[in-house]
Amino acid sequence: MIISAAIAAYLGKNVRIRKARFICDQGPSSWSQMGRVSIQSSHTFSTTK
Repeated sequence: MIISAAIAAYLGKNVRIRKARFICDQGPSSWSQMGRVSIQSSHTFSTTK
């Protein structure tokens, strides 16, 4: 009911959800992994003071 209410609010019309299922996470996707690599490589530390 919550999902159909959210979709109805977004689309502006009533909807009926026939089927919903959870998607099992198979580990990190390549997009999220590359994003983490990009963020980690952008952090530079200076050792000189």
